[in-house]
Amino acid sequence: MKILDLTVSGRHTESGSVLPEGDAVYWESLKAGSVSAFEAIFRAHYDFLYNYGLRFHDDEDEIKDCLQVLFLTIWERRQNLGTTNSIRNYLLASLRRLILKRLKSQDGRQEIDPDSFHLQVELPLESTLIMDQSTAEDLALLRRSMEKLPERQKEAIYLKYYGDQSFAEIAGVMNITTRAVYKLIYKALDSLNATLSQARNK
Repeated sequence: MKILDLTVSGRHTESGSVLPEGDAVYWESLKAGSVSAFEAIFRAHYDFLYNYGLRFHDDEDEIKDCLQVLFLTIWERRQNLGTTNSIRNYLLASLRRLILKRLKSQDGRQEIDPDSFHLQVELPLESTLIMDQSTAEDLALLRRSMEKLPERQKEAIYLKYYGDQSFAEIAGVMNITTRAVYKLIYKALDSLNATLSQARNK
């Protein structure tokens, strides 16, 4: 018999819902065994986690399976969960570790280098990376340039501009220092701006 219905309806979008009473309330309720709190967390974050997972692996069923495992593990181990200031950050870091572990097992490698992935990242039109006066050619150029960025830079950009994560939160997800996140995003933006400037000056 299924205790929890880990399904979502509708299409996957880039943003999740905001938990109305705040992360801490729902997290503590989950730890206390509240099914409604668990389901609220699941539905609020599933879409963003799903799309984030697809940046690493284009097999939709594999990512859905990873999410099922992630949430079921959280439910089963809820009494042993620690505290967190950001549920999304906790889930992102956990999903990232799970995907890397699975890929390592599938490939038979001792370690998986995140820079070996081909992360799929589309530039959000609302992002500060794009000026209002940008032309269609500029946008196309930026998208092509994004694909050429190192994978860690693309992941950091995705978390920053799609996930609205802070530098510290991104550091927690990617398991690097906050200073390293600053460098990744600075280098990515510098590269994109340089590419766009060169194109406009031709």
